[in-house]
Amino acid sequence: MKKNKKRKFGNLFKKLKKTTPGFHFMYIVVLVLFIMSVILLTYSLTLLSGIETLIRVLFIIAMTTYALLFFFIGSALLITKKHTILVITSIITTIFTIVNGFGYYYIQKTYTVVDNISKEEVIYTTNLITLNKDETIKTVGMLKNENSPEGYILPQEYLVKNNKKWKIENYESNEELIKALINKEVDAIFITANFKLLYSANYPELDSAVIIDTYSKKLDNNDTVASTNKDITEPFTMLLLGVDSEYDGLANNAAFNGDSIMLITFNPKTLSATVFSIPRDTYVPIACNNNKQNKINSAAAYGTKCMINTIENLTDITIDYFVKINFKGVVNLVDALGGIDVNIDEPDFKKNGSVDCKGMVCEQNSNREFGEHIVYIKPGMQHLDGEQALAYARNRHQWALSDFKRVEHQQAIVTAIANKAKTIRNINTFYKVLNAVSNNMDTNMETNQMLNFYNVGKNILLKSNFGEGEFINIQKTFLSGYDQTVYQGYDMYTYQYYEESLAEIVKAMKVNLELEKPEIIKTFSFSVNEPYEVPTIGRMYTGVRKNETLPNFVGQNINYLESWISTRNITLNKNYTESNSCIEGNILEQNVHSGVIVSSISSLSVNVCKNVHINEPTTPEEPANNGQIDDPIEDMLN
Repeated sequence: MKKNKKRKFGNLFKKLKKTTPGFHFMYIVVLVLFIMSVILLTYSLTLLSGIETLIRVLFIIAMTTYALLFFFIGSALLITKKHTILVITSIITTIFTIVNGFGYYYIQKTYTVVDNISKEEVIYTTNLITLNKDETIKTVGMLKNENSPEGYILPQEYLVKNNKKWKIENYESNEELIKALINKEVDAIFITANFKLLYSANYPELDSAVIIDTYSKKLDNNDTVASTNKDITEPFTMLLLGVDSEYDGLANNAAFNGDSIMLITFNPKTLSATVFSIPRDTYVPIACNNNKQNKINSAAAYGTKCMINTIENLTDITIDYFVKINFKGVVNLVDALGGIDVNIDEPDFKKNGSVDCKGMVCEQNSNREFGEHIVYIKPGMQHLDGEQALAYARNRHQWALSDFKRVEHQQAIVTAIANKAKTIRNINTFYKVLNAVSNNMDTNMETNQMLNFYNVGKNILLKSNFGEGEFINIQKTFLSGYDQTVYQGYDMYTYQYYEESLAEIVKAMKVNLELEKPEIIKTFSFSVNEPYEVPTIGRMYTGVRKNETLPNFVGQNINYLESWISTRNITLNKNYTESNSCIEGNILEQNVHSGVIVSSISSLSVNVCKNVHINEPTTPEEPANNGQIDDPIEDMLN
């Protein structure tokens, strides 16, 4: 049998050699090109793991089968000299080859762009700054953390490369570095390139800082956080971080300003999501700073790992994935989409700082420039370009609710972008959008996991019948709380949340993740005279016990402090200072600054005044009343 087959193939090749050379050459070229296109397309289709698996397999089988048929049928047509049919068959095969080639090109292009979203290498930058450009630099501050690219690694390389022999002082945090510079403990410091954006609000001295030198280098991304690799066909969590950076793209991965923090749970089975927008000034323990309490957006200055750990500790919910988006990339994304439609809120205030907004919403442009660069937006339904969309997402100073309004606006922008993305029908528009996202986004998701969102998106579109408007059931949340100024080395505005409000939000998120069972609502009431609104989770908490800050006891009597402290779990330590220049029992000093949260204090030491009385001697010859004896009756009569 084997010998017979070999003979048949041998005879076939002998007959093919005797065919017309021109048609023979055409047939071989078309066959080889088609086989190459099938191989390339098969390779690219294997990259799309989890996407339309059955269709991909059937397509590969069909193309392979066609290649075999063309080989045998084309050979027979050559041998029988049916050249017309051979030419027609070759033209059809050439068309398939071109289609396969385009398929390979676009699949590879898409895969490469998606693969580049997760940044394996990024450009880190450190700045050497001083507050006095004429200062002779002798002592320089840098971070102790040897794993910090901008605070330690790059500064060390800079010193060696430039042969600098300065005295080096090491500090635990950027805040300590800045204080050391302001207090003139050092002449200059190495600090992240985004230092003004991150710290100038609390340290206005940085506005006049002079950048002496800058040093940048591409390094492995040390801010990656391993994902849980949870299948996105199951309920999952995602942390969405809006990065307000002075740089375009996220290839420049300096410490960032966490301008928007959203923890999202998504259930692909029910197409329901809970969106927990955490106000940036929320006062919480910062995981990477020994759980010292601070505004939650301060965790961003330490990187994504610190932010994730801080939020996980706050909510007791594991974060499966994070997505970090540079707000400046919003400009490119919206422009790539051709603009978006958003209903603009009427502002509460006519000014943004000192700028008269002329009855409109107004904000700096993407480069944070006012003046002639200011961006104006009229209230009502508007078609926004990229600069306007970013301005609306950033603005908070024209609303009484400040950050909460900004969160609403950001969610409105995200929803409008998602709705506009559904209308993409042009391949060039698709790649403009994909490139805008790729350049300005970072994530810990693997490429295959990102591609699997195709299935989620298809499910969403099918269940929404490709309609316009909302296509996901979004549960709104609102972290109730109150404003409070606390002392953190300086008086700092914070947002103190109610624990009961946080607990309700966390409960809803865990229910959506199928970690807890929902409570069955057995009663329901409504009024025909009022439109029904879905209640916002976590909003209905007022009058709950608030955090207490430590008063300033200096000048108060120690008896008052003892009475105050008796109802609080604080140990009081008293030290006495002997003096005649103070009031007996008054407090002269306290070791904990006023404005510190009382619940964070375990002991309080005070310095108390103790008078020393010195009695000067008197002589019998010279009594104090000039020798007269007091007579109370006479005094009354007088």
